[in-house]
Amino acid sequence: MSKRLKILFVRPTLGYGGADRVTVNLLQAFDREKFQCDLALMRAEGEFIDQLPSDVRLFDLKCSSLWPMWKPLKKLISESDYDVVYSTCGGASMPMMLAAWLSGYKGITVVSERNILFPPKKSKAKRRLMIFIKAFLYKKATWVTAVSKGVAIECKDILGVPSSRTRVVHNPIVNKALLDGAREKVDHPFFNQFDQTILATGRFEWQKDYDTLLKAFQKVTQVNKKVGLFILGKGPLENHYRAMVSEMQLDDKVCFAGFDKNPFKYMATADIYVLSSRHEGMPGTLVQALACGAACVSTDCPTGPNELIIDGENGCLVDVEDDTAMSERILHLLEKHDLRLKFSIAAPNAVQSYTEENGVQSYFDFLDE
Repeated sequence: MSKRLKILFVRPTLGYGGADRVTVNLLQAFDREKFQCDLALMRAEGEFIDQLPSDVRLFDLKCSSLWPMWKPLKKLISESDYDVVYSTCGGASMPMMLAAWLSGYKGITVVSERNILFPPKKSKAKRRLMIFIKAFLYKKATWVTAVSKGVAIECKDILGVPSSRTRVVHNPIVNKALLDGAREKVDHPFFNQFDQTILATGRFEWQKDYDTLLKAFQKVTQVNKKVGLFILGKGPLENHYRAMVSEMQLDDKVCFAGFDKNPFKYMATADIYVLSSRHEGMPGTLVQALACGAACVSTDCPTGPNELIIDGENGCLVDVEDDTAMSERILHLLEKHDLRLKFSIAAPNAVQSYTEENGVQSYFDFLDE
């Protein structure tokens, strides 16, 4: 390319979610000889906003929700000369495409799908409406990126996006910060109270299904009295899960540790990492845990885990919402040190596509096609 491509990335915020961390990683590691990148946020806030590089301009659209952001975004696009407008959020992709369409933008547009298209809790009416809107707007996009093969298949089968305009991207998760963070010592007293520790991380919301995890852990403690559950995260259902733990009389065995910018040291230290989700796109926390050499138990939810884990080879897969199967696999792993070691050695090889170099390349290498 004779000149640097000017790219405007678009997101809601830079909060504590996996896609927020991924966006920051992208903006820290992109090739500055080939690209010039800026960022437009629905609201300029979030735990990772202080990690933005100084050469990335930040535009605060000052909107309270996603759809209204189309108007200030249309103005920004109209008054700028970006070669590429690039969403890294499924929810922001629709107002971004609306803004690009109404502004008459002639450059490259890239939308993103980071989860299964229509989670089970959505009503049929809302599902039909969203299919119609996304299918209409995505037909106008130059590229549709998907974070897993499963999500890419949904884009083709449900939205009618041709495979030729779809790219599976690998989030640049495994970087120096992760590897350095994994080597840090865990000094939380909870880890000294038990012979073995189980770790879970993620937002407290329905999708993550901590209900099943807590039910499984209750079964585990009925057999193994010297194991604790350490949970990193926050979210709207935190009080519900705290009440659930109290009802189970497990307050002394479960630690709600809040948000930590370095979850990697806990992943490298815990005996088992558990992902209990009902659905994902490509679970970033599972990629992180595998990169840290954790012995992992994950639900075989749509989509992502079975693209990373080969059951019995580098981790365990169990059915969604099956607390009995989850507890049995956890107990088996806790008892079998050699199996945990086998998983720990094999785990990092499963996520080589998610290294910083490979991941960043996957987000940019199709832009000049």
